[in-house]
Amino acid sequence: MTKILIIIVIIAILTALGFGLIGMLRGGRQGSDKMFKSLVTRVALSVLLFAFVLLAGAMGWIKPNNAILDAPKPQQAQGGYAA
Repeated sequence: MTKILIIIVIIAILTALGFGLIGMLRGGRQGSDKMFKSLVTRVALSVLLFAFVLLAGAMGWIKPNNAILDAPKPQQAQGGYAA
């Protein structure tokens, strides 16, 4: 359910981006208003998505990718100091 909600919000952000493009192509006062509303919508949705992903990670609804965390540690040089 969490992943589906994230995908829906991303699609909504891309849709707002498309409406902004249409407003930019139209130009004029009406196009400018449409671009501004699209920008506000994209920023608000992006901030909400970021906050939701942080909340979902803290609540354990989503799991982080441990590929970097499981990387082997570099070996220490023995007998002297490392260059």
